[in-house]
Amino acid sequence: MSGFKILLCVSLAICATLVAGQPLKDDGEVRDPNGRIVGGYAVDITRHPHQVSLRRKGCESCTYSHTCGGSIYNPSVIVTAAHCVNGRLAENFIVVGGTSRRNGVDGFVARVSNIVMHEKYNSSITDNDVALMFLSTPLPLDGVTMAPIELSSETPPQGAKATISGWGTTSSGGFSSDQLLAVDVPIVSNDRCDAAYGPGRITDSMLCAGVEGIGGKDACQGDSGGPLLVDGKLTGIVSWGRGCALADYPGVYASVTYLRQWILDNVAANL
Repeated sequence: MSGFKILLCVSLAICATLVAGQPLKDDGEVRDPNGRIVGGYAVDITRHPHQVSLRRKGCESCTYSHTCGGSIYNPSVIVTAAHCVNGRLAENFIVVGGTSRRNGVDGFVARVSNIVMHEKYNSSITDNDVALMFLSTPLPLDGVTMAPIELSSETPPQGAKATISGWGTTSSGGFSSDQLLAVDVPIVSNDRCDAAYGPGRITDSMLCAGVEGIGGKDACQGDSGGPLLVDGKLTGIVSWGRGCALADYPGVYASVTYLRQWILDNVAANL
């Protein structure tokens, strides 16, 4: 999470140039939100059937490449981060579900018909970092390799176990993982997280997680938009952070609890 790392500094990211949110700086400044799983372990998609890969092409003749993660809300709706789609056209994305591989061709491919970003998304501080992708063809959910994830309605307490997954880089500025990875990290209260980043930096729309004073586990470039789960529910969306897996800077996620009503209202208004 150099600068604003897209909270999945665990190991999902691909080329930083393809990451939806443009990275800021990787020199101690909060950088781009598009991380990878760091310090994680390999998992099969059957363990995280809600996880999808967002793949985008940068030009008409370009191929689709993984740029961010996302979570299945229902067969036709994907929840992801606003910074992953900000300034992008729906027609340049595809969603791939049901595969454990970042470059896998064994999953189901769906085109995106519409993207709805939070109207109060603030790219300068990565606030309200949530977006919905509406699919042209519904995903054939089977409950095994593709399944919806329930939205959390409760803010998790300090120290609660959270699980992040994705195909991002396994270290800041490193290489992306082709195999889906996951990592377990404790929730860090917003007060403690705000003290780390500076008073007023962490807003109500954000949630933090990381191993305080130790680091080594986090989301990173390429993990952005992917899920953070607590008690099996979608509780956070990989958003940003300083570097990846640093001891003194927890990863920052969009708080699904805070943004839940916006998600419900906009799914209902656009289906």
